[in-house]
Amino acid sequence: MGTQSLHSSKETPYFVISIVFSVLIYLLAVISVVGIVIAAAILAIILVLNAVMIGGIRGNGIQVNEKQFPDVYKRVVDLSVQMGVAKVPDVFVINSEGALNAFATRFMGRNMMVIYSEVFELARQQGEKELDFIIAHELAHIKRRHVWKNILIMPAAFIPFLSQAYSRACEYTCDRYAAYYTQDGFAAKRALTMLGVGKALYKEVNEFAYLEQIQSESNVAVWFSEVLASHPNLPKRIQAVGQFMQVEGTPNFRTNAGKITVGALIAGGALTALYVGIILFFVLGTTILSTFLGGFQEAGADEYDSPGLTQLMEAAADGDVSEVEKFLMEGHDIFEEDDEQTTALHYAVYNSNVEAAEVLLENGANPNDSDNYSTVLTAALANEDYELAALLYEYGADPLVKDVDGESGVSYLGVKTEEEFKEILLY
Repeated sequence: MGTQSLHSSKETPYFVISIVFSVLIYLLAVISVVGIVIAAAILAIILVLNAVMIGGIRGNGIQVNEKQFPDVYKRVVDLSVQMGVAKVPDVFVINSEGALNAFATRFMGRNMMVIYSEVFELARQQGEKELDFIIAHELAHIKRRHVWKNILIMPAAFIPFLSQAYSRACEYTCDRYAAYYTQDGFAAKRALTMLGVGKALYKEVNEFAYLEQIQSESNVAVWFSEVLASHPNLPKRIQAVGQFMQVEGTPNFRTNAGKITVGALIAGGALTALYVGIILFFVLGTTILSTFLGGFQEAGADEYDSPGLTQLMEAAADGDVSEVEKFLMEGHDIFEEDDEQTTALHYAVYNSNVEAAEVLLENGANPNDSDNYSTVLTAALANEDYELAALLYEYGADPLVKDVDGESGVSYLGVKTEEEFKEILLY
């Protein structure tokens, strides 16, 4: 079997697509000064964070070498030679606090392999073959230069799902490499099972039932979680490596593409409906609010667009006392009404223009004016403009007169008599 057959069929295509997108993004960054600065800043942050992480590992982890766990180090050396890895990587064991993992990385131009303590303990619990598979898997990442490639295609991470798809293909490739060079398909499957359930229980797992989940748990939620993940689901990896090594009894479960498609369409339809519903809610809500505010502004004469609006009314609404006095001197009718029976005094009251209202009252405006909405007194009280309400009362506004809604001055203040009204308003 040639090493070319060890490569996942999807790794190279995904890498090529990632390279194309990355090159385009790099070119866009080059022609933009801002883009270069942003790209350099992101790269610097990533390098610093990586250096801090690796520094912590090298400072606190236990390095495996000829003096420290020499038996494990010998297997690392032997597998490196067997797999054609030019230089044996530095190997460190770190406390995993129960987590099961291992990974390959680079630091200061040197390849590194980091093994979590829970995985490493397999070598002390008669799990040497499983540990060999995990070591060979990480060596395959180094041999395939996946660390460098991931740095090179880092901009492809901006393309939804692409970098994750490439990463999953790399994991399938490294599983094949590790199984091939250790020549133990059973140990390969056990090692992957261990990552799912732990080093104590993995030997008790019913493998067939576990792999059956590929089919029984075939739904849009499981599919979407895997699409977002950097590693394939473990049952798929176990089945794939078993089939690759032609391990007898390895099943061939498939995901239900139709079920996933239907689920995706339903989920997509639901999300689309939700999105459209939110848009309609805001659009209709804004329209209704605008209509309400427009009606309120019209009732309050903020827009001054009521049919029959006169110059005197507009000046009163604006609170322009000099213009009000000017129009009165010119003989403008102080009692003139617009199409909603609103007078200049009403416009002054609606807009809380006390001085303009006082000028109008001094010139004979009716303090008991009533339009299609309110009396001038109830309008002032509705606006909580008690100074203006007191002014109107002093000029003869009757607190017992009701507006079109049946409200009066006394009802607005929650009293029953004019004396009570007067006591609250003026004292």
